[in-house]
Amino acid sequence: MARTNLSIDPKKQKSIPLWLLILAVLLIVARIVSSRYPVHETEDADLVHWTEISQASVAATRLHRPLFYEFSAAWCAPCRMLEHEVFMNPEFATRINSRYIAVKVIDTQREEGRNTPEVQALMDRYGVHAFPTIVIAAPDGSALNRVVGYPGLDKMAVLVDSVH
Repeated sequence: MARTNLSIDPKKQKSIPLWLLILAVLLIVARIVSSRYPVHETEDADLVHWTEISQASVAATRLHRPLFYEFSAAWCAPCRMLEHEVFMNPEFATRINSRYIAVKVIDTQREEGRNTPEVQALMDRYGVHAFPTIVIAAPDGSALNRVVGYPGLDKMAVLVDSVH
């Protein structure tokens, strides 16, 4: 039987750089701290009460309110501005919630290669080809007003107040 040599030759070993050990310790500490103090997603949550597409028409008819469709996409920078400046603004959110049945319609064509049938039907119905697009519709679905792009706070205020 052959004998194996299990001795370690310090001259043949490579040492771990000190900076790599420090980085590993810092990452472990950061992980521990982040698990103890989680980020609360509600701080950036829309204040608008969004209704599911499938329930929107029934709610609009029952409450005699127009529909407020916001067509958006995950990759759309102006959509993020609209969400931050309007939908996270307590004054705007209150006005939208009290006057409309709000529906967020998210396009997933770029990410998933297709939209759900519900989303595609609404996009086809209202001719949505750019994001964001806001469509205000009567409870029966007929379009009352429409804005393509994010026009800023002042024009959004006019749009929100355009239908009573």
